[in-house]
Amino acid sequence: MLKTIILLKNKKFLVRFLKFGLIGASGIVVNSVVLWLAHKELSLPLTIASPMAIVVAIFNNFSWNDRFTWSENRNNRKYTYLQRLWKYYVSASLGGLINYLVLLGVTAFLGIDYLIGNLMGILAGMVSNFLLSELWVFRSDS
Repeated sequence: MLKTIILLKNKKFLVRFLKFGLIGASGIVVNSVVLWLAHKELSLPLTIASPMAIVVAIFNNFSWNDRFTWSENRNNRKYTYLQRLWKYYVSASLGGLINYLVLLGVTAFLGIDYLIGNLMGILAGMVSNFLLSELWVFRSDS
């Protein structure tokens, strides 16, 4: 019985991680488009364009994760919408900081194109974002 419960919990965890990855893919598109528009079209420096893109992508990801990835615990959520949004921004800020530092580091020191560096940074921050979302942001009472 205990083995079955552990297996089901692991399956739910894996399904949520896959959903999170799918939502993350949409966030990559949002982040990349905003970064490109801000940096290339508006001529903002990467040090400004990147945080703008990260903030917009975080809201996109929160909205979809709240509705889709953690939808099964919608009725017994521990936190209100605004509390979850605030917690998501706080937790995703760690991933955003990782993204930002990797982007600036690989473009400055390795000469990698900023869009490729941005993807590298996003991937580096993904694991911390998922774990904090799972364990803190979308936690249910049960």
